[in-house]
Amino acid sequence: MRLLPVPVPPLVSRALGIFCVNTADRILAITYDDGPHPEHTPRILDVLAARGATATFFVLSRQAQKYPDIVRRIAAEGHEIGLHGRDHRSLLTLSTAGALSEIRKARAAVEAITGVPIVIYRPPYGEDSIPQAIAIPRLGLDVVMWSSDALDWVHDEEQTIADRAISGLSEGAILLLHDDRGDPETLAPGEPAPAFDRARVTDLIMEHLALHDYRTATVSSLIRDYRQVRSAAKQRISGR
Repeated sequence: MRLLPVPVPPLVSRALGIFCVNTADRILAITYDDGPHPEHTPRILDVLAARGATATFFVLSRQAQKYPDIVRRIAAEGHEIGLHGRDHRSLLTLSTAGALSEIRKARAAVEAITGVPIVIYRPPYGEDSIPQAIAIPRLGLDVVMWSSDALDWVHDEEQTIADRAISGLSEGAILLLHDDRGDPETLAPGEPAPAFDRARVTDLIMEHLALHDYRTATVSSLIRDYRQVRSAAKQRISGR
């Protein structure tokens, strides 16, 4: 994805979410939110290993503490662990001080499992207030959003979900996927919980990337090696 950069003061830019990088190279980042999940995450890791791909997992500390061995496996296999919070509560329900406290506690809990510092954070639903957006980087965290969304927090056919993901991909993209649904309590009456094969979705996406000579990278390596594209608007769009 190649965009014309608009310079802004560093103090301002740090408060903006990263949603892709500016490059013509066929490289992108695949990310998973809401896990780890005891079934989906290991099977996704199997697919990534078979495909020689790397990904970034934005974990909930609640889930990480339930399944610490899976979190350790994610790190041991060369993937990146980012923070998605303690649970899936929107930061907009918290004061700035309350949000920072939750983020600190959640990061400490996950780092205690892996021994690896966490440097990236994705707020649940991609939502935060302007004061929170300004304060979070002071914790040493880059806020990472997404440029492509598979909408896989609702039930659908695997191929349909993969096609949605693929349709939004381009050079430098950050793809949003989920290895769990972190807020099942928000399902509408009669709405089915997602029951599709998440590993199959990953494999279909990987097959497309291989056919088109795309490489995968962790978010931190992507934003280190290429010009970051930051946006305030992306942070105000509700997503899972």
